[in-house]
Amino acid sequence: MLKPNHALHPYRLSSLNHLADALRTRFEQSNPREDLDEAISLSRAALESLPASHPDRCTTLNSLANALTHIEQPGQRKDLDESVSIHREGLELRLPPHPSRCTSRNNFANALLARFKQSCQQEDLDEAFFSYREALDLRPPPHPSRSACIDNLSHGLTTQFRQSGQREDLDDAISLSREAIELLPTSHPDRSISLNNLAYALITRFE
Repeated sequence: MLKPNHALHPYRLSSLNHLADALRTRFEQSNPREDLDEAISLSRAALESLPASHPDRCTTLNSLANALTHIEQPGQRKDLDESVSIHREGLELRLPPHPSRCTSRNNFANALLARFKQSCQQEDLDEAFFSYREALDLRPPPHPSRSACIDNLSHGLTTQFRQSGQREDLDDAISLSREAIELLPTSHPDRSISLNNLAYALITRFE
């Protein structure tokens, strides 16, 4: 384990972040909690060793915040609070026209949406939509990552419909999911996500 303020070899920081991201990805696939715990520990160790001015600080912040968003347990609210706070710091380091601002906006919105599902605080949902829409604006057609931004916004709108019952939210979610599917060829690995979002929204509207 790294100690705070320990001088990092330039490649060691990159290795720590890559390992943390790989562990979090494996957790998403098979849910071994020890992978998520180790990913969080690695990201914290790397972050504690970075000065505020370090150019890679935002990447490490993003890695830690994303891992915290995935924790599902009774005490999750404090983890989500920390995730949202860390994402806010990261956004301040990726002001326009930073090329990775869209990624930060999407991840920030995902954390806010997760916290909304826990606390039902409308301001979290409102801020999530603001972030999702900015991310989408940063990926105009025919940007190859536009479909992922659309899927996030569509999922958020379906969640909002479940809370508000406003039919236009659901209609917008369906339209967005159709747009995302049109942007992806049948062989694209993310096409199933768009199809699943559309199916869920259609079933919700049918109900």
